[in-house]
Amino acid sequence: MTVSDFSAFAEMERSSWSDATRASGYIELFASAPDQAIESLLDAAGANRDLKTLDLCCGQGNVSEALLNRGCKVVGIDFSPAMLAFARERAPRATFIEANAQDLPFDGAEFDIVVSNLGVCHIPDQPRALAEAHRVLRPNGKFAMTVWCGPEASPCFAAVYEAIKVHGHPDVTAPPGPDFHQFARRDMAVKLLADAGFSNIDVTTVDCAWDLIAPEDLFEIYAKGTVRAAMLLSKQPPESLAAIRSALTATVRKQFSRGDCWRVPVPAALVRAIA
Repeated sequence: MTVSDFSAFAEMERSSWSDATRASGYIELFASAPDQAIESLLDAAGANRDLKTLDLCCGQGNVSEALLNRGCKVVGIDFSPAMLAFARERAPRATFIEANAQDLPFDGAEFDIVVSNLGVCHIPDQPRALAEAHRVLRPNGKFAMTVWCGPEASPCFAAVYEAIKVHGHPDVTAPPGPDFHQFARRDMAVKLLADAGFSNIDVTTVDCAWDLIAPEDLFEIYAKGTVRAAMLLSKQPPESLAAIRSALTATVRKQFSRGDCWRVPVPAALVRAIA
């Protein structure tokens, strides 16, 4: 399937993340796990004082804030005005621009570092976005990004996908889009980044998890703090939605109990490269 077929996906992503309620749901419910990848991401990029850094798909500015704390000069871009409003409040010393990652509004070789924490999966034309990231990096500049591991390596995604597959209505589908987990597979990551001009490509894993107060909380995270999964859930008939919620809650209760809480592993792949 070609990138031109992803127009409905692109519109779903843009409109959903531009909604203040969806953005708030992500920050309040989902973001604690992505936050756990930030320091490893910045270490991989060699983020140090005075380096000019682009935070690609910056979201609510959590990575930009961490970059500022390391003394970097930070520019963040995102397509969501709702997320950028949170980012400007969180990291006021950074510069934030509403922009398309597939067509960056910067000159070539403008940045020392480009980073993206779990953002590239929201871009329709990911090869083009990688080529743009390469273009704006200086020679030998560093690129690093994280992506969620797929269900074969992620107990969380395995549980969520299984509940929807088994109990979801077969007529409920999401708009076609890029493979959500493709960069977590080393062969695909190497090919896609090499095609964009990068070298010295490496893929490792970062341990992230949600610590839940109640086993029902994982369903709420995906229902209120995501876009694609939330869309699949919101379109379910009531009986299918109830069955998904019940099955996912039962899996959390059985597999992830840690005494007085439930710890759900959701590992991320960390991809690093040099321009």
